[in-house]
Amino acid sequence: MRRTATLPFTLRRKEEVLGMSSLTTTTETVHGLLRLDDDQVVLQWRSARKTEHLGAEIRTDQELDAVREVVLPLSALAGASRRRRFWDWLRGPRFVLTAADLGAFEGVAGKDGLSLDHPAELVVRIRRADTLQADEFAAELALALAERRLGPGEVGGAEAPRRFPSSDP
Repeated sequence: MRRTATLPFTLRRKEEVLGMSSLTTTTETVHGLLRLDDDQVVLQWRSARKTEHLGAEIRTDQELDAVREVVLPLSALAGASRRRRFWDWLRGPRFVLTAADLGAFEGVAGKDGLSLDHPAELVVRIRRADTLQADEFAAELALALAERRLGPGEVGGAEAPRRFPSSDP
């Protein structure tokens, strides 16, 4: 059975450099999309950087990267869930995609990629309005992983009739 689901997400990183007579603030916003497409999860994102320079001159530089895409096979994933913590009402809800292998997110992390706190977890921020969509994405992914583990022929097919021992002589 074909499984599809999508989930938009954002990530934010901020870095400040204070010099003797200047301040440089770089804010990077990553807008992305997780898409479950049959036997793979497609991760797409685009980074936008805004650099503000305060010193002898005041200027703002903006930069927009091209869309990047990484395809993760279901075999590389262990599951997904919406992280529920008591302080989420301040920071916003989080969604966690968990890898089954430490090398699963190699194409995602790195200098040009997304920053990961743990190599087996991709934690992204979602909008409050997308919390039900996040739960649906996690459920669809769990169902796709379960169907994959069962294998072909065991999913959606008719079950063999059960035979019970007869009490007839």
